[in-house]
Order: sequence, then C-alpha cells, then structure tokens
Amino acid sequence: MKKVVQFSGGKDSIVCLHLFKDVDDLQALFTNTGGAFPHVEDFVSETCEEFGVPLIIARPENSVMDWQKANGLAADIIPWDSTPFMQTMSKADFGATLIPYATCCAANIWTPMNQALLDNDIKYVIRGSKSCDSKVGVPDGYVDDNGIYYHSPLWDWTDEDVFEYIADHQIKLPDHYSISGDSDSLDCWCCTAYMGKTGAARVSYTKDRYPDFYDSLAPNIALVNTAVSNAVKYYAEGF
Repeated sequence: MKKVVQFSGGKDSIVCLHLFKDVDDLQALFTNTGGAFPHVEDFVSETCEEFGVPLIIARPENSVMDWQKANGLAADIIPWDSTPFMQTMSKADFGATLIPYATCCAANIWTPMNQALLDNDIKYVIRGSKSCDSKVGVPDGYVDDNGIYYHSPLWDWTDEDVFEYIADHQIKLPDHYSISGDSDSLDCWCCTAYMGKTGAARVSYTKDRYPDFYDSLAPNIALVNTAVSNAVKYYAEGF
C-alpha cells in the first residue's frame, strides 16, 4: 500500500518523515499555495532528496495571493459587515473583506492536498498531529469518506519529545527555527491570520528575512486591523 507523509517542513512532520523514510512505497506530500517561503520550499525538496523519499507537490488552481484578492483576507476575528455577503450590500466601510482563516486554508492547502491523495491513489496518510496541539484537524486513526486512513505516530508525544528526537538524531530544521521555535512550518508568508503567538513570530520573521514580502503583507495586516478595530471599539469603550 502506498503511504504518504504530509510534509510541511515543520518539526513534527520532519520527525514523521525520518521515522518512516525507509518504509517501502513511501512518498512525501507538500502543498505549495504560491505563498510558501522560498527557504521552506528548498528545505522540503532537499530533505526529501537526503532521505530518499519521492516528493509530491500539490498546488491550488490559482495562487493564494490571487485567491485573497478574489475572496478576502483571512482573519481571526470577522466583523459581520466585513464578510463577503454583507460587503455586497452594506454601506458601512470596514476597510476590507474578511473571511475565516479556515476558509482560506481549506481552499489553498487542504483541498489541493486531498486532491493529490485521490489523484495518486493514496489510502494511508502519516501526519505530525499530536493530541497536545492547540488545533488538531483529525485524530489518530481517522478514516475519511474516501477510505483514506490517517495515522499520527506522534499522537502521544509532546513538543519537548519532538525536539529531543530531533537533537538525538541530529536532524536539520529550517532556518526560521533559529529565530523562533514557535514558528513551526510558517505556511504562507501572505497570511493575515493566526495572529497569536505563532502568527506574530511568522510576521516578525518575514519582516527580518523577507522585507519585500513584508512590504506586501503589512498593508493587508493594517486593513484587517482597521476592520476589526472599527467593529469592536464600541464594545471596548463600554456603555
């Protein structure tokens, strides 16, 4: 049976790739939305070559940047008047059309990834999910409607366990881990969401290492900030 490791270039997925690299018929699957950081693209391809694992690259039909222009900017907080539906009729100007970050991820990461599984007739997926993660897409042992089985070998691991394994086996991590271990796989440089601990590290890294990208990202973050601030200021001010 063909197996694939969903390989984002983050610490968890590289441990999975290292654990299973000698398994027959193993492949790695990386989704490039068009907004991937160049050093992550290089790291993914170089690591797969080093481990001797064939790499499948999934892509959305259009780049995530074009998708943003057509559908809106991803955000953690969505004022109702900033949604695509209300933007067609509202006279209020909230500065930007906003959509939930899960909508953007689904269109540009998860859907192309799932289509690649179907196109390559893959029924066994290895993921770096852990039960302690703040967000878990599917649990260990999940089987979807297409009969694809999802195995999370790190399910009972902690982040400390992952970093210990990486140190013990002298596994190389992408450049951004030297700046902040909280950055993980970074995903899209143009993302305006996940603006908690991980998102802040990603934006800071982008500003430092990819100033041209940051010059395009910063105005969009400002648009999201304006839209959200205008909507919540009445609550913040009280009555």
